[in-house]
Amino acid sequence: MPQPAERTLLLVARPTPAGVDGRSLRSLAAAVTDRTDQPVRIAYLDQADPSVHAALDDELAGGCEAVLIIPLAIPDDRYLSAWIGRAVANWRETRNRDLDIRIAPGLSSVPGTAELIARLGASDGAAITTSPSGFRSPAWSVMQIPNRHLLVCRGPRCTAYGAGATHRVLSESTRGTTTLVSPIGCLGPCNLGPLVIDNPAGRWHQAVDPAKAMELGRVPRRG
Repeated sequence: MPQPAERTLLLVARPTPAGVDGRSLRSLAAAVTDRTDQPVRIAYLDQADPSVHAALDDELAGGCEAVLIIPLAIPDDRYLSAWIGRAVANWRETRNRDLDIRIAPGLSSVPGTAELIARLGASDGAAITTSPSGFRSPAWSVMQIPNRHLLVCRGPRCTAYGAGATHRVLSESTRGTTTLVSPIGCLGPCNLGPLVIDNPAGRWHQAVDPAKAMELGRVPRRG
């Protein structure tokens, strides 16, 4: 089947709670670029930027005619593929634009994936020489309790609603203070996002855009 002349391959990852190795993801995109004549981009379903929405915005602005989304998960992650579909549906509805966007089969279904893993299993591997000192470090035994803790939802919907910018502004506006800013997973009332919980007060803030984030980050702590 002939491919669209202006189709972009969009590699979409879902970071673990600890984050994602962005350098490895960019290296993978570069390696794929070397093997295809189609543009290759990366995006994240949640937790990191660029979001699927932002990536599609960029492609549309650049005159792209079609996008093939490739979910990066082995084994296949139903959450990833399902939320990619929802993100695309929301993008189409909120932008009121019709871009030819499709999703590729999961990596587990691609012929050769199992064989590739089997080949890795036949290798000698590399000796693990990491020191166990990381588990004994005194730094991991000190309870650093902040005076204020801002929890920023970075779930799929809040990420689509701009939680990345919210997180960055909160981090920048509280730098050098006793406030800790932490990204977390989905909090539930996603349509009210981006959501931020202000502890220890226990206040929930909804629709926290960069302007609200700046104001929230500058709120003096109550002593």
